[in-house]
Amino acid sequence: MCGIAGLSGATPEVLAELQRRLAHRGPDGSDRFICERSGFGLVHTRLAVIDLSPGGRQPMASPDGRWVIAFNGEIYNHAELRVELERRGHRFRSTSDTEVLLTLLIDQGETALERLVGMFAFALLDRHAGTVLLARDRVGIKPLVWAGLPGGGLAFASEIRALTSVPGIDLSLDAEALSGYLACLYVPAPRTIHAGIRKLPPGHLLRWSPDGVEIRQWWRPAFTGERRLATDEAVEEVMPVLRAAVRSCMVADVPVGCFLSGGIDSSVIAALMAEARGEDKIASFTMTFAEAAYDERVAARAVSDHVGTLHTELPASAGLVDGLARMIAAFGEPFGNPTALLIGDLSAKARSHVTVALVGDGGDEVFAGYPRYQGGLLAAKWRRIPAVLRRGLIEPAVALLPESTSGRHVWRRIREFVASAGLADAEMYAAWVEYFSPAERQALLGGPPPPRPVADIFRATGRADPLDAMQETDLLSFLPGNLMAYGDAMSMMHALELRLPLLDHRLIETVARLSAGCRFAAGKKTLLKAAARRLLPAAIVDRPKLGFNPPMGLWLKGDLAPLVAECLTPARMAALGLEWTAVERLLAEHRAGRRDLSLPVWALLVLERWQAGCRA
Repeated sequence: MCGIAGLSGATPEVLAELQRRLAHRGPDGSDRFICERSGFGLVHTRLAVIDLSPGGRQPMASPDGRWVIAFNGEIYNHAELRVELERRGHRFRSTSDTEVLLTLLIDQGETALERLVGMFAFALLDRHAGTVLLARDRVGIKPLVWAGLPGGGLAFASEIRALTSVPGIDLSLDAEALSGYLACLYVPAPRTIHAGIRKLPPGHLLRWSPDGVEIRQWWRPAFTGERRLATDEAVEEVMPVLRAAVRSCMVADVPVGCFLSGGIDSSVIAALMAEARGEDKIASFTMTFAEAAYDERVAARAVSDHVGTLHTELPASAGLVDGLARMIAAFGEPFGNPTALLIGDLSAKARSHVTVALVGDGGDEVFAGYPRYQGGLLAAKWRRIPAVLRRGLIEPAVALLPESTSGRHVWRRIREFVASAGLADAEMYAAWVEYFSPAERQALLGGPPPPRPVADIFRATGRADPLDAMQETDLLSFLPGNLMAYGDAMSMMHALELRLPLLDHRLIETVARLSAGCRFAAGKKTLLKAAARRLLPAAIVDRPKLGFNPPMGLWLKGDLAPLVAECLTPARMAALGLEWTAVERLLAEHRAGRRDLSLPVWALLVLERWQAGCRA
């Protein structure tokens, strides 16, 4: 796990600054390389996890010197690939997965990507041809951003903040990216908040030469649902893949543990890790809260006691929002999900115990765990209710329901369902996951009606079954843009490597081939719960989902209230190009308690703090 960067026409001074800005991602070493023929430079900062010796140093060159790679991530099947390559006559100088990746790419070209199991972002320089290949893993666990340079050049990096140090990149605000941020609370790929910087989307590669840039998709999730199996049959098919995914993520030459919330995803991972480790207990970590509605310590203890982990409870730090400026710097652009603060705090504390932690992110997307999936399946029945009854009676009544800011979202979800279930599927789903509607964004930004990026992705899936379309949409949007983004940025800020076995592509592809009814036969996470019953007691499996979120509603009414009053003012909103009357209306509605607008208010606060940081 590392930080990587590079650019054409490199100078030692620019490369040194890239190294400095990526140093937190790789505290175990740093190096750079400039090709004397093409002038292309590469930078690598190293967090040593596999092969801790100097043999794993990067940038790494091939034996003949033609190829040079800078790689961020882990290739979990590197040992098997090494054996195969040795049979083909290749010889290795180290035990690192980087050398295996480099050799495989030389041997098989771009088709090598299909052989990889793991998470990765890398740059491969061909010194003879003067070309560079960039590639990103299937679901976007590891980030990669790039920019065009004057004269047809290229720059890339693991983080936006690194690229902003490169001369010649257009750092002006991208208006469509701002609209996307307000809709999603993250800037949807391929845009960033800066007009001249782009994200390489998950499952994509970019080939650069002095003649130009070519981008293509090499993998995408496909929820086809063609296999109709009974639940027990499906579990028999999924369980070996799930077990293999967890064991793959445990391979490391440094201490490995797991984040354990007591929810089904992390509990299954902890159980399978304990099974694989045997008598050698694994370390597990739970964040605790003073607010009872957010605290999961009792559930996490129950799982730990059952599977036998060395469990540590890590209290959430007081004044978590004091880390807002550092959080924004880690992303390099506005990011409105406050869970990022929790992941940063948990990562900082867990890092004193382990270098690698397995986490349950991806379980909701792969195994159909979100309440909105149930809503999507109920929408067809809702539309059969006569419109005069829906619009004349039910919708006006539900619109009056108050919403809680205490962490319980039942009434808010009912209101959102009733307000949007009558729309076409794509617009309905977008309405459920958006935080500022198109009308609200238009009021804030002015101009024509803004696009709905999630609706566009939903339609592009082409899936007839609503569950197939919803899960595929989330794997292409919410998962990489939100969960993967904060997982990487906030853990790597503290040089902690997070691994995500539930996003192993072999597991995704296995589950995606199962019918929607198999995935959602008896409610949310039917399949994963059935698998979990083979590992855990029913009391753990059937425990209601809580979710890992901070008490933002309480914070905004308490400690954060002065900051909101200071930052969300007519002058500061005007500096962002936002209409004050629309902001004022939102704040009034939130303070009156008619709706829980905690996250939209937080998103505006983050946006203003990002703008202030750019001015500083």
